[in-house]
Amino acid sequence: MTENPTEQESESTQYDYSFDYIQKKLEGKKDSYGMLMKEIVRAGICTECGTCAAVCPVLEWDHLTGQPKLIGKCTGCGICYNQCPRTITDPIQLMGEFKTGYVSNTNIPEVIGAQDGGTVTSLLCYLFDEHLIDAAVVSMKDPNNPWHPVAQIITNKDDAIKAAGSIYCHSQTVEALMDAIREGYRSIAFVGTPCNIDAVDKMTSSPAGMLKYFMRAHVLKIGLFCMDSFSPEAIYPFFEQDGIDLTKVVKMDINKGKFHIYYDHDGEPIKSYTIKQLDKFKSSSCNFCTDLTAENADISVGSVGSGPKKNTAFARTGIGAEIIEDAASKGYIKIESYNAINLNAVLFLAKLKKVSQYNIQKRKVFIVKDSKTQSEPKVETKPEAEQAVKPLGSRKFLSVKKSINEEDVVLNISLTNSVGYLLEDLKIRIVIVEELFEKKPWITTIRELFPYETIEIGYPLETVNNDIVYSNVLVEASTEKFGKVFSKTYKLAPQEEK
Repeated sequence: MTENPTEQESESTQYDYSFDYIQKKLEGKKDSYGMLMKEIVRAGICTECGTCAAVCPVLEWDHLTGQPKLIGKCTGCGICYNQCPRTITDPIQLMGEFKTGYVSNTNIPEVIGAQDGGTVTSLLCYLFDEHLIDAAVVSMKDPNNPWHPVAQIITNKDDAIKAAGSIYCHSQTVEALMDAIREGYRSIAFVGTPCNIDAVDKMTSSPAGMLKYFMRAHVLKIGLFCMDSFSPEAIYPFFEQDGIDLTKVVKMDINKGKFHIYYDHDGEPIKSYTIKQLDKFKSSSCNFCTDLTAENADISVGSVGSGPKKNTAFARTGIGAEIIEDAASKGYIKIESYNAINLNAVLFLAKLKKVSQYNIQKRKVFIVKDSKTQSEPKVETKPEAEQAVKPLGSRKFLSVKKSINEEDVVLNISLTNSVGYLLEDLKIRIVIVEELFEKKPWITTIRELFPYETIEIGYPLETVNNDIVYSNVLVEASTEKFGKVFSKTYKLAPQEEK
């Protein structure tokens, strides 16, 4: 007995409706096919499970190359990216489990202005005043070697205040912790970056851990958010060559993708560098670290997602939550509820940190040709009318942003593929335009620009006596398939300012 065609169509419609409903619920994240290709396929970690092609109507699995390919327009709905078993999208995977999140800052006058919100220093002051700890292990500036870290055992509130501030270099804090235990301290607060927190956690929880069966000391782990650590032997000589006197520096911090150096706690930074500029001075171990938020700490504290002069704080254990809330009730810190906006900022950076584990060599793909199969001609001639591709309505192929970095005298141009199609062999041309003449042309070809993928180009500007000579800059982009897809002249300043 055959099924009624009407019922079959009805069932098909129900399935289509269900998938459409799920897809719409996941749309809007811009986790696109381009991200999937960049982070997973190009990195060589694709499992070739075909899930991305199975759930997306404009993807199909290319068995010859062993990867997905677009057969239609990518909308950036996030379906393929969020189903892939290799992408990391679960908040718990990204930043670990925690009981409560807070936005916090110090309420102690001596600590205000020390570093971000001063939460860690304030918690140490509370712990000492309440006699909850005998000692704390912290990193301080070496008095004999400016801005080099040295691990110290401190035993009072005054020393906690002196130790305030961040040093973006590795510190051997675990050695100081073991010294503190050997000296007979029983309750110890340990302040460290995620890698040092992981070491202490392993020592206290692993079957072979040195402190697992040691009942004479309790360690409270206070973890610091950490994106990168720098080698002092490399980065400090670079600063000195750039005219920075390390003996006058009172504070360093990282904020909004820049490394700032201060001579005055309350003043403007005397020098700022992009993190990309300092990447070559980064510790090699940071390339493989996946923990931004110190997931194994009792309390995790950082400056991401909390705003200026404040901290983000996560209580990961019961004792961590009690300490934060009691310190707030007794006036050491101010706390407010965490929200989704704050959390999104942390998740974004945590994701950048997690995908560093995929920093591996891309696998090779071999295509074997069957000699018995007759080859198709490599060049196919078509009538001129057939070769032309109609523009996709009035939609922009590229979204372009510009900014001037006056320190490096560079025009930064950011180009984003906003059309939803793969742009191949994208030719970029940037040139200075003065009246009817062009000069200093810069031309390059981008082999592939995936949907919603962004590239950044730094175009050097002319200077006279260290002042930028403002000009009109023409930016053009074209492809063989679509022709010219972008052309715009940017007037960097009024004509009379030349």
